[in-house]
Amino acid sequence: MLAFYPGFVRTFDDLPGRVSLLIHSWNGCNMRCFGCHNYDDLIAAKPDASRLTAEQAVERIRASAGLFDALLVSGGEFLVNRASDIVDFLRSVRGAFDGAVIVYTNGTYPGKLRMLLDRGLVDGVHIDMKLPYHLLDPGEDSDVYETIIGTVPSRRTRRDMLAAVEAVIRHNGETSQVRTVRYPQLSDEYFERIRAYVDELNAKHGSRVPYFLNPYYPPQAPRRHSQL
Repeated sequence: MLAFYPGFVRTFDDLPGRVSLLIHSWNGCNMRCFGCHNYDDLIAAKPDASRLTAEQAVERIRASAGLFDALLVSGGEFLVNRASDIVDFLRSVRGAFDGAVIVYTNGTYPGKLRMLLDRGLVDGVHIDMKLPYHLLDPGEDSDVYETIIGTVPSRRTRRDMLAAVEAVIRHNGETSQVRTVRYPQLSDEYFERIRAYVDELNAKHGSRVPYFLNPYYPPQAPRRHSQL
């Protein structure tokens, strides 16, 4: 059942030039990335009475819609939820809020992602390309995968993540972006290879999806967000 963390967050940083409302689904994640800020509170924590149903979340979005102009839907990994639940929720959001809707994803569910883009249920996607997947083999480079994303993907999952990145770039949404955390274990060469790959896909599809290399903040570091 789709559920949400009650601590909705208004942020000025996650989408440059916009005031955004960041919400988190409470349905787990298929990765455990190094330094994840959401793991203890949103992924490992047991759901309790404070969690919101999808209907309650939509009503809170409707009630505060005048305070922001973009909705950011995060997790955990939001797309681990059932496709039908995701579609129903986003359709209800469209009826409650007329601003931009952006989904955060790690790219492991390209089929669901393409469906949302094709149906116009989201305006953009912030997709994490945490490593240069196109260059790292899960067998030969398992230690790098384990260190950064906490798991070693199958070769099919690696293909899925690359397909999801390409789907986002092909869609070319105005609010979309590909992003990487500057993990302290990685050299600059890793990030340069990711940027080059994103540039190649943009050239291939005639797109302009930006690539962001975001600072690494230890989990205890404060973030400039306000609760709503």
